[in-house]
Amino acid sequence: MKRILLLGILMMMFFNLGNAKAVKIKKTREERKLERQEKKEDSKFKKQMKKFELEAVIKTNKGDISVFLYPEAAPQNVANFVFLAKNNFYNGLSFHRIIGNVLVQSGDPKGDGTGSTGYLVNDEIVDWLTFDSAGKVGMANTGPNTNSSQFFITVSPVSQLNGKYTIIGEIKSREDMSVLRLIRPEDKIVDIEIKGRKVDDFLTYFSTEVAQWEEILKQSR
Repeated sequence: MKRILLLGILMMMFFNLGNAKAVKIKKTREERKLERQEKKEDSKFKKQMKKFELEAVIKTNKGDISVFLYPEAAPQNVANFVFLAKNNFYNGLSFHRIIGNVLVQSGDPKGDGTGSTGYLVNDEIVDWLTFDSAGKVGMANTGPNTNSSQFFITVSPVSQLNGKYTIIGEIKSREDMSVLRLIRPEDKIVDIEIKGRKVDDFLTYFSTEVAQWEEILKQSR
């Protein structure tokens, strides 16, 4: 009788373990399916972002600096930059930080390196965009996930910045780089014009974020 009882318990344990293994395999398959779906949606989103072919013309008192924008790499940070530009946030702001033959920086409403929009945007750092060549447009920060309005443009390769700052764009030509090299601390941004295909539709993909940004900007003014 004891042997029969023991055999029954062992069979139940084996059956339960088999069920647990089956559930685990099923769960893993579901997770893989979800991951594939997320990758597919992410790829589709990136392709849509790239189709906008966004550019920015940073108009300064020394001349225009044209840059390609990369919403397929940093969608929220580019959306923030476009939002601020279209709301004239950058108009009249100075280039408050100049590091000779390294970078120029602007976007601070206070003009001393401490100003911001009042809200933060998380980092979006990708492997295929680096500071290994000059002319990259990066978001300045005070640590991880603290991007706001300040941005910088590199005048030379600065590989030590890789992985620490989000890149949103890149200078288009040598002529633009020539203008960048003329920038001095007293110079200002006159205006930033956003160009591309169906530019007005771009920010509709970020309607929730834009609504939040608008509200915070109103409160800070």
